[in-house]
Amino acid sequence: MSASQEPRHGTTVTAIVPSLRVDVLGARAFKVSRAYFAKGVAAGRVRVEGAVAGAASKATTADLGDRVIADGLGRFTVVSIDGTTRKGNLKVTLEVVVELRP
Repeated sequence: MSASQEPRHGTTVTAIVPSLRVDVLGARAFKVSRAYFAKGVAAGRVRVEGAVAGAASKATTADLGDRVIADGLGRFTVVSIDGTTRKGNLKVTLEVVVELRP
């Protein structure tokens, strides 16, 4: 890996999400639209704990401690589930490492 391709240090992201679906978490982690990230899931470019997301079900979820790798974007880990909001959404903390592209 050359210096220009080394990933930057991880950052912590706190997000409010309706569920632990990979497309929702990935969109929040990488600051992209859910539709954009969902296309990557459908194309097989996202893996959860080594298994291709979306292979068994379109609504693949990530659990506490799961590592999610998105080709071309980076990776994130679900660090904690910090509670729920009054509307029933989840507050989660993600550790995100973004790939630097040349």
